[in-house]
Amino acid sequence: MNDNEKEEIGRLAGLGAGMLSGARIGAIVPIPLVGTFAGAVIGGVLGSEVGKKVGKAVINGATEFVDTMKNEFGTPDIVDTTAAD
Repeated sequence: MNDNEKEEIGRLAGLGAGMLSGARIGAIVPIPLVGTFAGAVIGGVLGSEVGKKVGKAVINGATEFVDTMKNEFGTPDIVDTTAAD
């Protein structure tokens, strides 16, 4: 997976999280739908920008963790339980 794909995944995740949290915060505005919409738009923009950077770092970290665990423990052996003693 290249860096552009990682950034795109992070951007989309950040967009979704930003829109949801922004809409929730924007719901405080007493004018119906205006605060929610504005919060969702602002949250989506900020979330997508933050998600580009954070998403890439999270994916890189998770990949390194999994690779370390593979190297540490190796792949599990398959035990043949049908073999006669």
